[in-house]
Amino acid sequence: MNEPTRRLPLQGQELISLAQKLARDAERHAILSASLASQADRLMLTGLRLLDPPIPPNKEARLRS
Repeated sequence: MNEPTRRLPLQGQELISLAQKLARDAERHAILSASLASQADRLMLTGLRLLDPPIPPNKEARLRS
């Protein structure tokens, strides 16, 4: 049978590489989250505009023309 492999403690450079990878992943996630939030805001505003009844033209403005 295979013996379980013992994992050696991570060396300093490995820890730094791992930290850098995690930082890049976190940055990508933050950018994506901001982009999705912005898109959700635009969709919400468009939906609200579509739900609002149209504003009838002002009768006084037509009489003055």
